Amino acid sequence: MTNLEHYRIFYTTAKEQNFSKAASSLFITQPSVSHAIKQLETQLGVSLFIRHSKGVFLTTEGNVLYSYIKQAFAHIETGERHLQSLKALESGSITIASSDSICKHYLLPRVPSFLKRWPKLDIKFQHGSTPDIMKKLEQGRIDIGIVHLPINEKDVEITPFTSTTCLFCASPTYKTLHNGTHSLTELTRYPLVSFSAGSSTRSFLERLFQQQGQTFSPELEVGSIELLIECAKLGMGIGFVAKELIKKELEQGELVEIPVDIAIPTREIALITKKAAPLSIAARRFYSHLLAN
Repeated sequence: MTNLEHYRIFYTTAKEQNFSKAASSLFITQPSVSHAIKQLETQLGVSLFIRHSKGVFLTTEGNVLYSYIKQAFAHIETGERHLQSLKALESGSITIASSDSICKHYLLPRVPSFLKRWPKLDIKFQHGSTPDIMKKLEQGRIDIGIVHLPINEKDVEITPFTSTTCLFCASPTYKTLHNGTHSLTELTRYPLVSFSAGSSTRSFLERLFQQQGQTFSPELEVGSIELLIECAKLGMGIGFVAKELIKKELEQGELVEIPVDIAIPTREIALITKKAAPLSIAARRFYSHLLAN
Protein backbone atom coordinates (compact mmCIF):
# COMPACT_ATOMS: atom_id res chain seq x y z
CA MET A 1 0.00 0.00 0.00
CA THR A 2 1.23 3.48 -0.87
CA ASN A 3 2.61 5.57 1.99
CA LEU A 4 -0.19 7.86 3.22
CA GLU A 5 2.33 10.65 3.70
CA HIS A 6 3.05 10.57 -0.04
CA TYR A 7 -0.62 11.19 -0.69
CA ARG A 8 -0.60 14.08 1.79
CA ILE A 9 2.34 15.62 -0.06
CA PHE A 10 0.59 15.06 -3.40
CA TYR A 11 -2.63 16.62 -2.06
CA THR A 12 -0.86 19.71 -0.71
CA THR A 13 1.21 20.13 -3.88
CA ALA A 14 -1.90 19.91 -6.05
CA LYS A 15 -3.55 22.63 -3.95
CA GLU A 16 -0.51 24.91 -3.89
CA GLN A 17 0.51 24.17 -7.52
CA ASN A 18 4.08 24.75 -6.42
CA PHE A 19 6.70 22.48 -4.84
CA SER A 20 8.23 25.25 -2.72
CA LYS A 21 4.86 26.38 -1.33
CA ALA A 22 3.89 22.77 -0.62
CA ALA A 23 7.17 22.23 1.23
CA SER A 24 6.62 25.37 3.29
CA SER A 25 3.04 24.34 4.13
CA LEU A 26 4.18 20.86 5.21
CA PHE A 27 7.31 22.10 7.05
CA ILE A 28 9.61 19.92 4.96
CA THR A 29 12.24 20.67 2.30
CA GLN A 30 11.49 21.09 -1.42
CA PRO A 31 13.72 18.10 -2.34
CA SER A 32 11.61 15.97 0.05
CA VAL A 33 8.47 17.02 -1.82
CA SER A 34 10.06 16.26 -5.20
CA HIS A 35 11.31 12.88 -3.97
CA ALA A 36 7.88 11.88 -2.56
CA ILE A 37 6.07 12.85 -5.78
CA LYS A 38 8.61 10.93 -7.85
CA GLN A 39 8.15 7.83 -5.68
CA LEU A 40 4.36 8.10 -5.98
CA GLU A 41 4.52 8.48 -9.76
CA THR A 42 6.85 5.48 -9.99
CA GLN A 43 4.60 3.33 -7.82
CA LEU A 44 1.41 4.30 -9.68
CA GLY A 45 3.08 4.16 -13.11
CA VAL A 46 1.75 7.55 -14.26
CA SER A 47 2.87 11.16 -14.35
CA LEU A 48 0.92 13.29 -11.89
CA PHE A 49 2.28 16.77 -12.53
CA ILE A 50 3.53 18.81 -15.44
CA ARG A 51 6.36 21.14 -14.41
CA HIS A 52 6.59 24.68 -15.71
CA SER A 53 8.51 27.80 -14.78
CA LYS A 54 6.01 29.09 -12.23
CA GLY A 55 5.19 25.76 -10.60
CA VAL A 56 3.22 22.64 -11.51
CA PHE A 57 -0.24 21.64 -12.65
CA LEU A 58 -1.97 18.29 -12.67
CA THR A 59 -1.97 15.87 -15.56
CA THR A 60 -5.23 14.19 -16.60
CA GLU A 61 -4.29 11.20 -14.42
CA GLY A 62 -3.26 13.55 -11.64
CA ASN A 63 -6.67 15.23 -11.72
CA VAL A 64 -8.42 11.86 -11.43
CA LEU A 65 -6.32 10.90 -8.42
CA TYR A 66 -6.76 14.35 -6.84
CA SER A 67 -10.57 14.12 -7.03
CA TYR A 68 -10.44 11.06 -4.76
CA ILE A 69 -7.61 12.20 -2.49
CA LYS A 70 -9.41 15.52 -1.93
CA GLN A 71 -12.49 13.65 -0.64
CA ALA A 72 -10.36 11.37 1.53
CA PHE A 73 -8.58 14.24 3.27
CA ALA A 74 -11.86 16.12 3.64
CA HIS A 75 -13.22 13.09 5.54
CA ILE A 76 -10.10 12.97 7.69
CA GLU A 77 -10.42 16.67 8.52
CA THR A 78 -14.13 16.22 9.29
CA GLY A 79 -13.30 13.28 11.55
CA GLU A 80 -10.66 15.30 13.39
CA ARG A 81 -13.09 18.19 13.90
CA HIS A 82 -15.71 15.76 15.18
CA LEU A 83 -13.24 14.30 17.65
CA GLN A 84 -12.38 17.77 18.91
CA SER A 85 -16.10 18.44 19.30
CA LEU A 86 -16.50 15.24 21.29
CA LYS A 87 -13.54 16.13 23.50
CA ALA A 88 -15.08 19.53 24.19
CA LEU A 89 -18.46 17.84 24.90
CA GLU A 90 -20.04 19.91 22.14
CA SER A 91 -21.55 16.75 20.66
CA GLY A 92 -22.06 13.13 21.60
CA SER A 93 -24.71 10.83 22.97
CA ILE A 94 -25.15 8.59 25.99
CA THR A 95 -27.45 5.57 26.17
CA ILE A 96 -28.40 4.40 29.64
CA ALA A 97 -30.80 1.69 30.78
CA SER A 98 -32.58 1.07 34.07
CA SER A 99 -35.91 -0.03 35.44
CA ASP A 100 -38.76 2.49 35.26
CA SER A 101 -38.63 3.12 39.00
CA ILE A 102 -34.86 3.66 39.10
CA CYS A 103 -35.13 5.98 36.11
CA LYS A 104 -37.93 8.02 37.65
CA HIS A 105 -36.62 8.33 41.19
CA TYR A 106 -32.82 8.10 40.94
CA LEU A 107 -31.77 8.87 37.37
CA LEU A 108 -34.04 11.61 36.00
CA PRO A 109 -33.52 13.98 38.95
CA ARG A 110 -29.81 14.07 38.10
CA VAL A 111 -30.24 14.79 34.39
CA PRO A 112 -31.28 18.50 34.31
CA SER A 113 -28.11 19.70 36.06
CA PHE A 114 -26.01 17.67 33.62
CA LEU A 115 -27.77 19.03 30.52
CA LYS A 116 -27.60 22.55 31.90
CA ARG A 117 -23.82 22.28 31.88
CA TRP A 118 -23.51 20.28 28.63
CA PRO A 119 -26.66 21.14 26.62
CA LYS A 120 -25.38 19.78 23.31
CA LEU A 121 -25.14 16.17 24.51
CA ASP A 122 -27.97 13.72 23.85
CA ILE A 123 -29.13 11.27 26.52
CA LYS A 124 -31.13 8.25 25.42
CA PHE A 125 -33.06 6.22 27.98
CA GLN A 126 -33.96 2.56 27.73
CA HIS A 127 -35.81 0.48 30.30
CA GLY A 128 -35.99 -3.15 31.26
CA SER A 129 -35.45 -5.71 33.98
CA THR A 130 -31.97 -6.50 35.26
CA PRO A 131 -31.56 -9.48 32.87
CA ASP A 132 -32.70 -7.27 29.95
CA ILE A 133 -30.20 -4.57 30.88
CA MET A 134 -27.37 -7.09 31.22
CA LYS A 135 -28.14 -8.40 27.74
CA LYS A 136 -28.21 -4.90 26.23
CA LEU A 137 -24.86 -4.12 27.84
CA GLU A 138 -23.33 -7.33 26.50
CA GLN A 139 -24.60 -6.53 22.99
CA GLY A 140 -23.20 -3.00 23.13
CA ARG A 141 -26.64 -1.38 22.85
CA ILE A 142 -26.14 0.78 25.95
CA ASP A 143 -23.22 2.61 27.55
CA ILE A 144 -24.32 2.40 31.19
CA GLY A 145 -26.82 0.30 33.12
CA ILE A 146 -28.29 0.94 36.55
CA VAL A 147 -29.39 -2.22 38.34
CA HIS A 148 -30.07 -3.70 41.75
CA LEU A 149 -27.36 -5.94 43.13
CA PRO A 150 -26.34 -8.69 43.31
CA ILE A 151 -25.45 -9.64 39.76
CA ASN A 152 -23.08 -12.37 38.71
CA GLU A 153 -21.29 -11.24 35.57
CA LYS A 154 -17.50 -11.41 35.31
CA ASP A 155 -17.27 -9.10 32.28
CA VAL A 156 -19.10 -6.21 33.98
CA GLU A 157 -17.59 -3.33 35.93
CA ILE A 158 -19.76 -2.65 39.00
CA THR A 159 -19.70 0.70 40.83
CA PRO A 160 -21.96 1.33 43.88
CA PHE A 161 -24.45 4.11 43.17
CA THR A 162 -27.05 4.31 45.93
CA SER A 163 -29.06 2.09 48.27
CA THR A 164 -32.71 1.67 49.18
CA THR A 165 -34.67 0.50 52.20
CA CYS A 166 -37.61 -1.69 51.26
CA LEU A 167 -40.71 -2.63 53.23
CA PHE A 168 -43.89 -4.64 52.98
CA CYS A 169 -47.01 -2.54 52.53
CA ALA A 170 -50.73 -2.89 51.92
CA SER A 171 -53.92 -0.86 51.88
CA PRO A 172 -55.56 0.14 55.18
CA THR A 173 -58.05 -2.70 54.66
CA TYR A 174 -55.42 -5.12 55.97
CA LYS A 175 -56.18 -3.97 59.52
CA THR A 176 -54.96 -7.11 61.26
CA LEU A 177 -51.43 -6.48 59.96
CA HIS A 178 -51.08 -2.83 60.98
CA ASN A 179 -49.92 -3.43 64.54
CA GLY A 180 -47.10 -5.50 65.98
CA THR A 181 -44.57 -7.40 63.90
CA HIS A 182 -45.30 -10.32 61.66
CA SER A 183 -43.34 -13.27 60.37
CA LEU A 184 -42.92 -13.99 56.68
CA THR A 185 -44.80 -17.21 57.34
CA GLU A 186 -47.75 -15.12 58.42
CA LEU A 187 -47.56 -12.98 55.29
CA THR A 188 -47.85 -16.05 53.08
CA ARG A 189 -51.42 -16.44 54.30
CA TYR A 190 -52.34 -13.27 52.42
CA PRO A 191 -52.24 -12.43 48.71
CA LEU A 192 -48.80 -11.24 47.65
CA VAL A 193 -48.12 -8.89 44.74
CA SER A 194 -44.71 -8.94 43.04
CA PHE A 195 -42.80 -8.59 39.80
CA SER A 196 -42.49 -11.52 37.43
CA ALA A 197 -39.85 -14.21 37.90
CA GLY A 198 -36.35 -13.17 36.87
CA SER A 199 -36.56 -9.59 38.08
CA SER A 200 -34.05 -8.52 40.72
CA THR A 201 -36.79 -7.68 43.25
CA ARG A 202 -38.46 -11.04 42.75
CA SER A 203 -35.14 -12.84 43.23
CA PHE A 204 -34.48 -10.79 46.38
CA LEU A 205 -37.84 -11.81 47.86
CA GLU A 206 -37.36 -15.45 46.93
CA ARG A 207 -34.03 -15.49 48.79
CA LEU A 208 -35.51 -13.62 51.76
CA PHE A 209 -38.39 -16.07 52.16
CA GLN A 210 -36.14 -19.07 51.57
CA GLN A 211 -33.91 -17.96 54.44
CA GLN A 212 -36.98 -18.22 56.66
CA GLY A 213 -37.89 -21.65 55.35
CA GLN A 214 -40.71 -20.32 53.19
CA THR A 215 -41.48 -20.29 49.48
CA PHE A 216 -42.34 -16.96 47.94
CA SER A 217 -45.31 -17.51 45.65
CA PRO A 218 -47.20 -14.35 44.68
CA GLU A 219 -50.83 -14.50 43.63
CA LEU A 220 -50.42 -11.48 41.37
CA GLU A 221 -47.49 -10.61 39.11
CA VAL A 222 -47.05 -7.15 37.57
CA GLY A 223 -44.61 -5.52 35.17
CA SER A 224 -43.98 -2.12 36.76
CA ILE A 225 -43.58 -0.52 40.16
CA GLU A 226 -46.43 1.89 39.45
CA LEU A 227 -48.81 -1.00 38.80
CA LEU A 228 -47.59 -2.82 41.90
CA ILE A 229 -48.28 0.24 44.06
CA GLU A 230 -51.75 0.67 42.56
CA CYS A 231 -52.60 -2.99 43.20
CA ALA A 232 -51.52 -2.64 46.82
CA LYS A 233 -53.55 0.57 47.22
CA LEU A 234 -56.63 -1.21 45.87
CA GLY A 235 -56.29 -3.96 48.47
CA MET A 236 -55.35 -6.65 45.97
CA GLY A 237 -52.42 -7.88 48.06
CA ILE A 238 -49.25 -7.12 50.00
CA GLY A 239 -46.50 -5.41 48.08
CA PHE A 240 -42.75 -5.02 48.66
CA VAL A 241 -41.47 -1.59 47.70
CA ALA A 242 -38.63 0.85 48.41
CA LYS A 243 -39.83 3.17 51.14
CA GLU A 244 -38.84 6.33 49.29
CA LEU A 245 -41.04 5.34 46.34
CA ILE A 246 -44.23 5.32 48.42
CA LYS A 247 -43.50 8.19 50.78
CA LYS A 248 -46.55 10.14 49.62
CA GLU A 249 -48.87 7.13 49.83
CA LEU A 250 -47.69 6.38 53.38
CA GLU A 251 -48.13 9.99 54.47
CA GLN A 252 -51.63 10.18 52.98
CA GLY A 253 -52.70 6.86 54.46
CA GLU A 254 -53.28 5.18 51.10
CA LEU A 255 -50.76 2.53 52.11
CA VAL A 256 -49.53 1.34 55.49
CA GLU A 257 -46.30 -0.38 56.39
CA ILE A 258 -46.52 -3.99 57.55
CA PRO A 259 -43.74 -4.49 60.15
CA VAL A 260 -41.94 -7.83 60.03
CA ASP A 261 -39.91 -9.61 62.70
CA ILE A 262 -36.70 -9.82 60.65
CA ALA A 263 -34.22 -7.20 59.48
CA ILE A 264 -34.66 -6.63 55.76
CA PRO A 265 -31.25 -6.07 54.12
CA THR A 266 -30.64 -2.76 52.39
CA ARG A 267 -30.81 -3.12 48.63
CA GLU A 268 -27.81 -1.81 46.74
CA ILE A 269 -28.09 -0.11 43.35
CA ALA A 270 -25.04 0.06 41.09
CA LEU A 271 -23.82 1.52 37.82
CA ILE A 272 -22.60 -1.15 35.43
CA THR A 273 -20.43 -0.87 32.35
CA LYS A 274 -18.74 -3.38 30.09
CA LYS A 275 -15.12 -4.04 31.07
CA ALA A 276 -13.93 -4.59 27.51
CA ALA A 277 -15.59 -1.44 26.13
CA PRO A 278 -14.17 1.92 27.30
CA LEU A 279 -16.80 4.61 27.73
CA SER A 280 -16.97 7.47 25.26
CA ILE A 281 -15.94 10.90 26.52
CA ALA A 282 -19.59 11.95 26.88
CA ALA A 283 -20.61 8.73 28.65
CA ARG A 284 -17.62 8.95 30.99
CA ARG A 285 -18.58 12.49 31.92
CA PHE A 286 -22.19 11.47 32.64
CA TYR A 287 -20.98 8.47 34.64
CA SER A 288 -18.88 10.79 36.83
CA HIS A 289 -21.80 13.19 37.16
CA LEU A 290 -24.07 10.43 38.46
CA LEU A 291 -21.56 9.42 41.10
CA ALA A 292 -20.93 13.00 42.19
CA ASN A 293 -24.60 13.89 42.53
